[in-house]
Amino acid sequence: MKNYINTLASIALLLLLSAPTFAQRSGFGIHFGGFDFYGPQTGKYFRSEVYKRSYNVNKFGIENGGFDTTLTKNLKWSPLAKASMWWEVNDVIDLNMGLSVGSLEYPTDRPDNVYINKQLNNISGTKKEKILLEYDAHINFNLVPKNQFIFAPYLFTGITASYHDVFFGANLPVGIGANIRLGKSNDIYLNVESAYKIAATDNDQNHLQHTIGFVYFYKKGYKEPVKEVVVPTLPVVVAPVEQPRILDADKDGVNDDVDQCPTIAGPAKFNGCPDTDNDGIADNKDTCPLVAGLAAFNGCPDTDGDGISDNTDACPYVAGVSQRNGCPIPDTDGDGFNDDQDKCPSVFSKINNGCPEIKKEIIERVNKAAKSIYFETGKSVLKPISYKDLDALVTILNSDATLRVDIGGHTDNAGSEDINVNLSHDRAKAVNDYLISKGIAHERLTYQGYGSSKPVNKNVTAADKAQNRRTELNLRNY
Repeated sequence: MKNYINTLASIALLLLLSAPTFAQRSGFGIHFGGFDFYGPQTGKYFRSEVYKRSYNVNKFGIENGGFDTTLTKNLKWSPLAKASMWWEVNDVIDLNMGLSVGSLEYPTDRPDNVYINKQLNNISGTKKEKILLEYDAHINFNLVPKNQFIFAPYLFTGITASYHDVFFGANLPVGIGANIRLGKSNDIYLNVESAYKIAATDNDQNHLQHTIGFVYFYKKGYKEPVKEVVVPTLPVVVAPVEQPRILDADKDGVNDDVDQCPTIAGPAKFNGCPDTDNDGIADNKDTCPLVAGLAAFNGCPDTDGDGISDNTDACPYVAGVSQRNGCPIPDTDGDGFNDDQDKCPSVFSKINNGCPEIKKEIIERVNKAAKSIYFETGKSVLKPISYKDLDALVTILNSDATLRVDIGGHTDNAGSEDINVNLSHDRAKAVNDYLISKGIAHERLTYQGYGSSKPVNKNVTAADKAQNRRTELNLRNY
């Protein structure tokens, strides 16, 4: 066990020392919570059961010796405060270390009968509460990327070094936590953690540690180098008057009168200005002078290659679109339709513009109803024979509040087209008004007259013309 602890401690120390060099972002946190040593020793987590005795002969009777024993249950934990540092390696792995401080009475053997007896029976005595320090080194395994989800749970393990009174020890933590994003930025999170710590040395005891707090993440920023302006002091010239000398204050071989950066040495090809990041763009024209970038972005990089420079990209490590400040368009229901194209963004469906498929039998029933709609000749007055199938359509619409109907009126090519368009419009409106009269909300209906512009055949025979005089009912659920 000792060799295992030494190996784990060495790995944790190596990871934490190297983390700042390869981390995408760093962060720090403040947490509050509690230690629970009592639960793992007794099986009574977060509570204590204490027997209290009261003496009153008149109340409890002489046969009981005048005593009464009462079992009381109380919350049992010791408060702590914790500070932490975090390093985001990638979307899956985070590293962190934290220092927890608490004051408590620590069990000293396994099982500690004196400690447990004291808790159970409310035995008075000298308190042994002393400072407990615990230094944690954790590796966190994110179940989902926290930069893309509001709630991002993770599992963690690592090693803990502890100090209490006169002894040092170690234990092995395993647990679960979650980072909950606050606001629209990806910088600050509500953090909750629960760890079970397994004693790895003789002086330690198994215990629980629970915390809640806040973690703030920040990525490596770009800072333009401070350029100190030095004003050269010219000597006082006494007659005879001499011509002023051409100075080169920064000794870069470019005279001050043409040097655009006269106090900072730089090559002549950049007019005396340096190119700190060696990207071919002089610092005085480079928006990101410490990070190599592209001329198209004024010297700033575009890490994710989405055409938006990192200094203005809200999601610099994930390709996105300019409309979302460089972040990708979400697909809330994960059906392959992005939310800007998905007609039902919260319902999973691979077809029908992201909406559930309307059942075939319902479509067939509505088409049957459309073929049974009749009007008075040359008028937009519904014949009573149409009511039965229209009422069936009302029943279908009432059974599914997501369904909508587009009503289209059509005529044959006989007569004036202006008259045909007006007649088809009025007939479509008559169907619309009938459905509204039966309780269907007008927002679920549209109607339009097309005249003879969309025939289903060549309008040659009387039978052809009869087929073209029709009302169409098109169902949709978006």
